[in-house]
Amino acid sequence: MISKTKRMILLVLIVMFPSCIETHVINTVHKDGSISRRLIIRNDENEFPPELIPVPFDSTWATDTTWETGGPDKDGDTVTWVLTATREFAGVEEINEAYRNDRGSNRDLRRSAAFSKEFMWFTTKYRFSERVEGVLTIECPVSDFLSDEELSFFYLPDELKTMQRNGSDSLRIRELSDAVDRKSDQWLWTVLFREWIGIFYDRFGGHPELAITKDDMLSKEPEVVELFIRDSSESGNNDAVFILLFGEEQYRLLETEIDSATKLLEDRIDPCLSADDYGMEIRMPGRIVASNGYADTQSDSASCGGILWTVSGDYFLNQPFEMWVESQVNNYWAWAVTFVFVLFVFSGFIIKRRTTLSRSEIIR
Repeated sequence: MISKTKRMILLVLIVMFPSCIETHVINTVHKDGSISRRLIIRNDENEFPPELIPVPFDSTWATDTTWETGGPDKDGDTVTWVLTATREFAGVEEINEAYRNDRGSNRDLRRSAAFSKEFMWFTTKYRFSERVEGVLTIECPVSDFLSDEELSFFYLPDELKTMQRNGSDSLRIRELSDAVDRKSDQWLWTVLFREWIGIFYDRFGGHPELAITKDDMLSKEPEVVELFIRDSSESGNNDAVFILLFGEEQYRLLETEIDSATKLLEDRIDPCLSADDYGMEIRMPGRIVASNGYADTQSDSASCGGILWTVSGDYFLNQPFEMWVESQVNNYWAWAVTFVFVLFVFSGFIIKRRTTLSRSEIIR
């Protein structure tokens, strides 16, 4: 039998032929809720087909193509083509419509943008977010497996990870990176195992040949996850996983049902497996006061001034991935109006006080 679980593991962990296209999205949010959206797309060839772009892009965008040589991971003679595309959106509704009609490489993802502002007299607060909905519904947050520092590194944008790995504290960062890779593998396989158990018992829990309960199967989770990780790295026989769960006799009896549940799991996680990563940057009006992203501190960076994320399939496997920024703008006119009002009230009080004193002197 060609194990479908084997194929699933290969899809998740084997290094696939990577896309040559690198995409960075910049959202510049304006006070009225309109958004200037800019895509910076790099490719080894002077071709940028919309179906290979991970975000909505079509012929309605204004484009400009240039080229550059070399780069941090390229030879000096290597040419990279750079397409810069820009488009103005009247509001998040237009961005959401573009997501709904997307025909690009991430068309199976459920994405949306949101904008709000709150007038507070002296200041106005703005909030902009982009959200990718979770693919699976199983409750197993990655934060249960990673420390706060590891979790921060897990979500760190790719360009900032590279900068830290090559920085003065590179040894500690590499150790941190290895720990995150190891623990995130445990989280990944735990999620997939629990999701598979849910699928199997939803569909085949009443099978007359099934002699093991769902709770008994879940109790074997640590052994199964360890076996998954070992077999995927050593190209082992994944039938051993199901034999561990069911016993060999039950496994042979339920082989068709097991394959069916595995195929359903593959279909469910395909949006994550096939998702193309891309960079996201949000620039806001006024001063940034809160965000769950990362500021680019490189003074010579083209991204300086924005908040950064990397959108990756791992981040929305079983929970929504939201990128949000809040900013604040001082309403100087409100300060001026308040000053004039206070001055007017104070002047009135002084005039009234003087009038009262004058009348008192006349009466005397």
